[in-house]
Amino acid sequence: MNPRRIMVVDDEQNIRDIICELLQEMGYEVSVAVDGIDALDKVALQQYELYIIDVYMPRLGGLELITKLKEIQPLAVIIVTTGYSSIDVAIKAIRTGAYHYLTKPIQAEELLKVVESGLAHASDLSEAATGGPEPHAATPEKQTDLLLLRGFTPEQVHEFKNLGVITTYLQGDTIPLDEGTGSMIIMEEGWLNVMYNGTMVETLKTGDVWGEESFMNPNSIFTTLVAKNDVQLRHFKRKKIMEFFTYNDETLTKRYMINLIQCMYMKWRRSIFRIGLYSGFNTDKAAP
Repeated sequence: MNPRRIMVVDDEQNIRDIICELLQEMGYEVSVAVDGIDALDKVALQQYELYIIDVYMPRLGGLELITKLKEIQPLAVIIVTTGYSSIDVAIKAIRTGAYHYLTKPIQAEELLKVVESGLAHASDLSEAATGGPEPHAATPEKQTDLLLLRGFTPEQVHEFKNLGVITTYLQGDTIPLDEGTGSMIIMEEGWLNVMYNGTMVETLKTGDVWGEESFMNPNSIFTTLVAKNDVQLRHFKRKKIMEFFTYNDETLTKRYMINLIQCMYMKWRRSIFRIGLYSGFNTDKAAP
């Protein structure tokens, strides 16, 4: 039973030490690097399943490091750390390929939660690429929290979910995705097939979200959802979501937008993996 390998990259020693200590207490194998150059030197000798990277560092900053890491290790799962005043930079990091972000000062509970989620995602990527599960008996349980609502308080999550209207559909029903019914859905129970031009391209299960991109572009939905069995889901109207953020602070809106971009990126990446698997592409060969 091998411990999961994590690298922490930060030029501030006290932050490196705190993160390292917390993760080691959880049984993870942790290495540290003082900046991007130091990290690349160590990655040349050994790759890691998860990287925690500060945005601002001397010699080679976090965004540049993410780009170089993705060239070396395309499946690298990366968490960035930044201050509240640098939320825009966090958005750039997500677009560059980061999995998630943490704002400083880092809270221990949030750190451990995001790390567990990131490692579970690393296992999913490896399984998708190789066709089998990772040989880690100690893989933490996958998080059931909605990625779209990461960083929300329990009260905010409850309030947001109450914006949705729960609707039941029977097997074979086509799910309407329009402003009248609600173009974004969260799966409560059952399975949905995502169809594009008559071909199934995705299957949604309990806890999955679909149509979240319609928050930014109401006309972005071009797929059809068909109930694989009897399903129950929540429909969310764009207008209701916009009203919700109107009455909350700007920080929550920015957090939602970052989560939204990340969800869209994850969908794109899953699609790329499926195309690669169907065409016989082996992602192991992509990494030197």
